[in-house]
Amino acid sequence: MSEILFLTHLYPYPPNDGGRIVTYNTLKVLSQRHKIHCISFKEELEQEVDFENIEQYLINKNYKNKPKDLLLNVFKSTPYTMDKYKSRIVENEIVKILSENNINIVILDHLHMAHYYKIIRKHDPKIKIFLRQHNIESVIMKRAYEKEKKLLKRIYLYLQYKKLYKYEKEICGKMDRNFVITEEDKMTLDNMTKNNNNIVVKAGVDLEKYKPRKQDLSHTKKLVFLGAMNWLPNEEGISWFVEEIFPHIISDIEDIKLYIVGKNPTNQVKKLVELYPENIIVTGFVEDDRDYISMADVFIVPLNIGGGMRLKILNALAMKKAIVTTSIGAEGINLNNSYIVADEAKDFARSVIDILQNKELRLKLEKRGLEEVKRNYSFEAVLEPLLTRL
Repeated sequence: MSEILFLTHLYPYPPNDGGRIVTYNTLKVLSQRHKIHCISFKEELEQEVDFENIEQYLINKNYKNKPKDLLLNVFKSTPYTMDKYKSRIVENEIVKILSENNINIVILDHLHMAHYYKIIRKHDPKIKIFLRQHNIESVIMKRAYEKEKKLLKRIYLYLQYKKLYKYEKEICGKMDRNFVITEEDKMTLDNMTKNNNNIVVKAGVDLEKYKPRKQDLSHTKKLVFLGAMNWLPNEEGISWFVEEIFPHIISDIEDIKLYIVGKNPTNQVKKLVELYPENIIVTGFVEDDRDYISMADVFIVPLNIGGGMRLKILNALAMKKAIVTTSIGAEGINLNNSYIVADEAKDFARSVIDILQNKELRLKLEKRGLEEVKRNYSFEAVLEPLLTRL
């Protein structure tokens, strides 16, 4: 049994979004084999839980972006999304834990914690440091600026992208190993770092938690979008869906509800209700995402910005749901027979309508999706490449 120091910028409980789910399950599996010391930021009101065989060191933090800091970051070399997680308290905690314990390996979860490698290397130049990349962050920023229509915001995002690309390239090259979630991310990081230290460790699905439920088949059709609603790719994606795709669907199927499910909806997301007040529900935070996945006639993932893998697609497949997504939404999953991919608004709308009106198509997608996700994405199986290197 090794002793591992694990750093993450998002407290992994409750596991109610993609990043937290991956971190939670990674810690859960690791702690069955190793002693874990976990340093994590945590919002003050977030629920704290005990994990078996894990010592927790929690630092209170408000995750919200601050306009003043966003502006001042123009004059800094470190991109804002990384700079906001620098903390002297974390640095002191790292040194204390390394000094008082026999730590063999450090795992930095997300690029946001990667800058702490400097203080770790300074304390122990020989310790192994692994970075668990959930996304290639510079790819997300690049797609964000390319999609942005407001000139000043587009310029700001472009400058952030340039800083983030340089930062990511340099810091990933310093790691003993970078673990990425998709083959696409590995290819991108291979080209950036020019080394052979990048290994794919896929995200998986908790098949005990996410399983089919009996659906209440009412006359009203239900579309469900799920995700943290203050994350730019989700905000942009659902706005595109409501403004460009939903009008085509509602013209064919009037008795339909769209549920936008997830914590911290921005004002932009909340205002979408005004376009179709009888048809759109923004729930905010929900205790159990399975309640909403299970009610979906079609589970939608209309993303145009993003990286890594959408774990919510795997969860929905495990609950036997028909899915329509985009190429970016499906990126990294590679189960092409299990969902429909449509990148143009009219094609996306037509795909949703076809599933709602064609029971045979819906049942075929549901059956294939469940079979494929069981075969390819159980969590214990996908984590094996990480476990064998510890």
